[in-house]
Amino acid sequence: MNRLTLAALPLLALAACNVTDNNNGSSTISIDDNKIEQGTDMLANEAAEAGDKAADVLRNAGPEIEQGAADIKERAGRVADKADALGDEIDRSTTTPAEANKTR
Repeated sequence: MNRLTLAALPLLALAACNVTDNNNGSSTISIDDNKIEQGTDMLANEAAEAGDKAADVLRNAGPEIEQGAADIKERAGRVADKADALGDEIDRSTTTPAEANKTR
């Protein structure tokens, strides 16, 4: 049983109780087993639906995560290419004419 079901059990028992005043200073408390069973079935169905929804979200998240990773990799490649190009420009601009002649 999950926590939600355990927390709901007292409410189910309370909802299934009937109190009758006997007009003689006493009261009768009766519990409707059918109401408890129906409430338990309802909670089990809700829990199953929530589990199914969570499973669907997790299944659908995989392809989205993969696409996001591919996008990040592609963008990182563009940034690296720009950094390399900028580095080449910096190298060319800091080379003195004498150094340029030595490399020829």
